[in-house]
Amino acid sequence: MFTKIDHIGVAVRNLAAAARVYVERIGVPVSSIETVESEGVRIAFLGSGETHVELLEPLNETGPVARFLEKRGEGVHHICFGVSDIDAAVADLRAAGVTLVGDAPRPGAGGCRVAFLHPKETGGVLLELSQRPSAPETGRALAPGEMVLVYLASPKERFWGLLRELDAAGAVVEGIDLGSFDDWVRAAAAGESAPTSQVFFPTHRIEKVLLDRPEGGVESLAQRFRARAGVPFASWLAARAGR
Repeated sequence: MFTKIDHIGVAVRNLAAAARVYVERIGVPVSSIETVESEGVRIAFLGSGETHVELLEPLNETGPVARFLEKRGEGVHHICFGVSDIDAAVADLRAAGVTLVGDAPRPGAGGCRVAFLHPKETGGVLLELSQRPSAPETGRALAPGEMVLVYLASPKERFWGLLRELDAAGAVVEGIDLGSFDDWVRAAAAGESAPTSQVFFPTHRIEKVLLDRPEGGVESLAQRFRARAGVPFASWLAARAGR
C-alpha cells in the first residue's frame, strides 16, 4: 500500500528565496507552485522525477508551519509516503490505534488526498500519506518555453528585460517594476503579439500566488491588470490559451 517516498517537506520563511537556492545553486528545477489555503501554506515542489522536495511557506502567523518555524526554525518538516488507496491506509492505521492529525483523509496540494500521522506515533517525525489523483488536474501539458519560472532580482530590472528561465511550470516574480508591468498590460490589452522572451503563467497560480497581494492600501497586480486591461487576468489568459 505504501508505494514510495512522494516528497520531503521543508519549512521556509521565504518561498522565493528558498527556491532560488535550490534552482540556482543546486540545479533542482521547480515543478509547480501552489497555495493551499486549508493548510495555511504556499508550496513549491522541486524536482522533475517521482520524488520531490516540497518547500512550505506559511501564509500567516497562526498556521502549523508558522508554529513549526517559530519553534524549530527552517528545516525538514515532514516526510510524505505515496499510497495507492488512502482510504484503506487510513482505515488500517486507525484499526491499529495510530493517532492521525486533523481530518483524514483531506484535500492536499496538486489534487492529492492526504493524511498526517501524529509525530508521537512515529518517533518524533511528522509523516504524511498522499494519494495522487488518477488524472492530472492542471489542464493541458506545458510545452518547454511556453511557460517558465522567472525571477527578477531587482526592481530596477525591466519586467521582460532580464529573465532567468528556470522551469516550464509556473512563475514567481520578485521585485517587479510597475512601469514595465503597465507597459506590458497595455500591449496585452491591445492584442499585440508577445516577443519570444515574454512568457505566460498558469492561471490558477498567477492569481493567488503572484498577483493577489495588495499591501498597505496599494492595489495588487491582479487589480492593476483588470483596471487597465478591462478584464480579469485569469480570463485574459484563458482566452489567449484558447486561440
